[in-house]
Amino acid sequence: MGHNFLSDAKTIPMLLLFYFSIVNLLNLAYADPPYRFCSNKSLYAAHSPFENNLQTLMSYLASNASVSKQYHAYAGNDPDIVYAQYMCYNYITNENCRACIDAASRDIMQLCPNKRDATVWEELCQLRFSNKIFIGKLDFSGNISLYNRKAMENSVQFVPVLNENFCNLSKKAAFDPVQNMYATGKLALPDLDTLYALGQCTTDLSSHDCNTCLQVAIQNILSFWFIGRGARLLSRNCYFRYEFYAFFESATLSETQKGKEWTILKIALCTSIPTVALAFLTASCIIYFRRIRRKETDEEKNHLSFFQELRKSRGSTFAEENLYPIENLMLFDQILDKFS
Repeated sequence: MGHNFLSDAKTIPMLLLFYFSIVNLLNLAYADPPYRFCSNKSLYAAHSPFENNLQTLMSYLASNASVSKQYHAYAGNDPDIVYAQYMCYNYITNENCRACIDAASRDIMQLCPNKRDATVWEELCQLRFSNKIFIGKLDFSGNISLYNRKAMENSVQFVPVLNENFCNLSKKAAFDPVQNMYATGKLALPDLDTLYALGQCTTDLSSHDCNTCLQVAIQNILSFWFIGRGARLLSRNCYFRYEFYAFFESATLSETQKGKEWTILKIALCTSIPTVALAFLTASCIIYFRRIRRKETDEEKNHLSFFQELRKSRGSTFAEENLYPIENLMLFDQILDKFS
């Protein structure tokens, strides 16, 4: 029985698809900022009313960012209406907020061309637009986790403490009306520097949804196999971050220095994890083709055994009963010699 090569044609592309899917995911999660989420569900045409409304709205939000850290608005009418929202992180100045949203409004058009639903996260702010109304609705799609390249020492023993304190911070941001969906905190860990954490939600959320968004962010960070000396969770509705330096208190800290720290992490993860995936793919292919070769060898052995038995019986059964002409017996000999 021959090998089913149609099965090969399906299996090999599946292995390749697995590898490249991992690489694409990592490219999305660990590329340099700005980070993006572009939905492919709906597209708009160039120079369409939707695009005009979008450009008008982006310009308006950028100008408004100098006086407000958060804002949402819409432009146009159905079916070309555009809803948009931005959030600057509360510890930055209004001037930096405007500069960030101005950059985000340009980046989102370039990174998500012709998309009717998109989000970008800059270093200090985030911006979102959609053709569907999303104000006040919790949405976890497109969440991105980022980790510092340095591992936290003895991280396993600190996870319960971090989880408790982060959850308390989440509740403070969500349920304390004075906080206005924003809270910071610090935690002294034994034999480590002081840890600083921040949680912030878009103010259109309910208190319950804000707490849910931050709790999910915390669990996404702490359930990862690697606990870094810093991490961020980028969500459409909230933002959570912790570091071992007072990132929300030091306005003079160079954003370039912080960017370098995170860039090295992303390069390290992007090169190591795809390497593991490639090793897995290679090993899978080797095992797969060895199995094919072993199966083909077994089939050859079965054929050889058959013809050997046939040769042994040729002088008696076949000759006496005259069931096969002599030329067929010679053909069997040739086939047997070929397999030997």
